[in-house]
Amino acid sequence: MKKILIVSLFALSGLAASAQDKAVKAEVYGFVRNYFTYDSRSCVQSNEGLFNMLPNDQKLNAHGEDLNAIPSVRFLSITTRFGVNVSGPEIWGARSSAKFESDFCGASSSSAFNLRIRQAHTKLAWDNSDLLVGQAWHPMSGDLMPEVFSLATGAPFNPFNRSPQVRYNYSPITSLTFTAAALYQFQYGSVGLDDKTSNVYSRNALVPELFVGMTAKGKHLSGGFGVNASTIAPRVVADNRFVNERLTSYSAMAFGSLKADDLTVRAKAVYGQNTSHMQQPTGFGIVEISDNGSYTYEPMQLGSAWITMMYGKKLRYGFFAGWMKNYGSAGDEYIETPVVRNNKGLAQAYRFSPIVTYKVENMQIGLEYEHTAAAHGVYQADGKVSMLSNSTYWVENNRVCVMVKYDF
Repeated sequence: MKKILIVSLFALSGLAASAQDKAVKAEVYGFVRNYFTYDSRSCVQSNEGLFNMLPNDQKLNAHGEDLNAIPSVRFLSITTRFGVNVSGPEIWGARSSAKFESDFCGASSSSAFNLRIRQAHTKLAWDNSDLLVGQAWHPMSGDLMPEVFSLATGAPFNPFNRSPQVRYNYSPITSLTFTAAALYQFQYGSVGLDDKTSNVYSRNALVPELFVGMTAKGKHLSGGFGVNASTIAPRVVADNRFVNERLTSYSAMAFGSLKADDLTVRAKAVYGQNTSHMQQPTGFGIVEISDNGSYTYEPMQLGSAWITMMYGKKLRYGFFAGWMKNYGSAGDEYIETPVVRNNKGLAQAYRFSPIVTYKVENMQIGLEYEHTAAAHGVYQADGKVSMLSNSTYWVENNRVCVMVKYDF
């Protein structure tokens, strides 16, 4: 860790020297952040449990005891973050800039406490348009995010993904922006037939993920929508021979926000097909097996929505409310053994979370309570889980999160 910090300091020193020579300005930013959390049961989590999503299904032993009903606590500083915003000379008639951002969460649970890249991109900005190349927030995630301080940022009710991309924004007028992006998976991969997530299925499909959207911004009201198409290749080799199998899935979102004095309201609705790479409990299933052994797939689909409301300046308080539902196969066809990211047999889920934060100068203290519940049951032929079935039941988690943060 000391070596990493020393190298980082030398890199920043070199950047500052370069800035003097080439009229490049570099601004370092970030924060030191500590989280203390308590969970009433085992949950689907990552980043040493700080990225909390849904409670795990029951795991009953011979005595009827739920082995996942285990409370836990943690106290960690791995979300401490630093970044550099760089502005440079004019290139091709555009203002040039770059961003690098990192923290200590690692690329996965197995590499927690390791330095990782969160964002790393360059941008050229003209008067009415800009071009971004590099790793940044996926538009389905970052165009509007809930105002919470928990690390999951509303996931899985809000899509969560950062990916390498090429994104072009065009604004014919100041208040209106059209966006087109081509993205490739990296840290956040799709689920595969082995129930594991990986970006290899996207890489083997060759086709980038495509997004188009529109955002309108006013003095108090803003809103927008977007549609997304992603293609994966679950298998390229089967029975020691090549197979040509592809699955293309479509998603859409609509969002809006209100800012009036000390009140902020944000909301988003999402329809997703196989959005497992966005940390959502979806996937796909096999609907047909041909004579030569190749598979035909159908994506699983879900609907999710959330709203946040926050009020105040130094002392801010409000809530997050989220809901999602499994809508089964996109074609209402028979799905053989659906492959879903985490939470198999999920029918629906909800979360309600009151939030209080207090900020003095650079210091911020926050208290957040999350009540998250998930209904589990048995898959029907079309991939849905009936809430009317006697086999469907709820599992719940209560999380208390305390945050202490110092910005610089």
